[in-house]
Amino acid sequence: MTLSRLAASLLAGLLLMAAGSHAQTPLGQPTLDEQKVQIWCATVRYVYDDNGRSNLKNRLQCGSSLKAFENSIKADSQKVYSLLYQPLEGRGTMYKGLGTNQSRLQKLTTEIINRLKSSAARRADPARMQRLATLESSLNNYVANGTPISEQSTDEVATAETVDTTATSDEATAAAPGDAGLDEAGVATAASSTNSGAGESLINKFFGPLALIMSLLSLVLYYLLRKNIDGFQKELGARIDKRRDEILALQNAPAGSGAKVAAASTTADRLTPAQQREVEKLVQQRVEEEVKKLRSQLVGAAAPAAPAAVPASAQPGQPAPTSAPIASPIPQPIPAAAPVAPPTAAIYAAPAQPTNVVAVTPVPPAGPPSDTPQEEFESLVPPVQLPTPPVAAADLPRTRYVKVPVNGTFNEYDFSDEPQHDSIYEIHLDPQWPELATFSVTSNPAVHAYAIQSAQYSLREACKYQQPAGPVTRIVTEEEGVLRKMAGNWQIEQKAAIRFE
Repeated sequence: MTLSRLAASLLAGLLLMAAGSHAQTPLGQPTLDEQKVQIWCATVRYVYDDNGRSNLKNRLQCGSSLKAFENSIKADSQKVYSLLYQPLEGRGTMYKGLGTNQSRLQKLTTEIINRLKSSAARRADPARMQRLATLESSLNNYVANGTPISEQSTDEVATAETVDTTATSDEATAAAPGDAGLDEAGVATAASSTNSGAGESLINKFFGPLALIMSLLSLVLYYLLRKNIDGFQKELGARIDKRRDEILALQNAPAGSGAKVAAASTTADRLTPAQQREVEKLVQQRVEEEVKKLRSQLVGAAAPAAPAAVPASAQPGQPAPTSAPIASPIPQPIPAAAPVAPPTAAIYAAPAQPTNVVAVTPVPPAGPPSDTPQEEFESLVPPVQLPTPPVAAADLPRTRYVKVPVNGTFNEYDFSDEPQHDSIYEIHLDPQWPELATFSVTSNPAVHAYAIQSAQYSLREACKYQQPAGPVTRIVTEEEGVLRKMAGNWQIEQKAAIRFE
């Protein structure tokens, strides 16, 4: 439905434009818009004079186009634009069905006069109606004959106002300038204005305080929000500062403190190589002591048996002691060969034989007596297999290569194990001092030329030197600089002393 209306309005506009293009204005004759400007200009002058606002007539653009005239009355202090011009000329509905300019102008004049006559206050004032009749006559003559519209003089308006003072009080009240405005255009009544004013005042009374309360509440909430945000920012900043201080304290702590704590925590679980060697020595000493003790016991047990065997071979007349301990069972017939005292031999041999047999039972091992206790001990006590500690590689000083420092700091990520074509500095790291390092300028003469050319960039931050008076080609490090590791980077603590040659 909306599209059909839009299409119809566009079609009507095109038809009007086509009709206007075919209706050419004769040479020397004013156009339709120019004639409308004259009619509207005379009407607005009449309204201003009728309302006692003649000073507003100077703002009218009566010699310009219709658009310029419309802009000059848009200030609308007397409601001329909104209640008179816009309903008639702005909408343009009254021109429908009219084919000639004469008929359009006549229609415009009739509508303007009818709107002005519809005012009850104006109809009640004969003087104002007389001025309106004069305007109507001027407009009709202009439309019919092209007679210029004459402007009513200020003296005539003043005379009419003087005569109007003799009217009754009701008529004077109806004709007062305060009544001008909506009624002067003839499209509004006093009742409607009163009703609209009452409705507007009710809305203002209800929504005005409500809007004020809402605005104050929003300000309070904004203040509380800002206060909470500021408190949170302060707390967060305090936490960040505290954390930063803790990190700096850990970084500045002695290098060996962390290693000592770690070693103390692991001593109960693992022995050092030195302690393992001490344990091995103690075990070996105990084993040797036990072996010596067993050897001494065996030697002490075998010592009385050896002298007993010697007299047996030296004195054959006493066979009792010799035959029992050492000799094998073959020499037993010896006591029978002695006829001297058989009962004595029987008495002596009976107790001596069992005692000697019991003592000799451990003697017949195959090997030497010195090896038997050790082998017997080793068979009883299994050897102790101690874990062999891993041999730690010796930590040797290392050298790293880097180009230039940035803001007095060498970044560890820029270090390289091998010298590069632009490596100006050598960093010497010592594992015994993990937090400290020394640095010097490289001895590569090819890099020296590059470093000398860019001394302000490559040497100024890390080295102290005297400016050379002449051309130089080589850099000699007189004293190495000192670095301290802080937060993963190596901060220059002491610059290196160099000279140019």
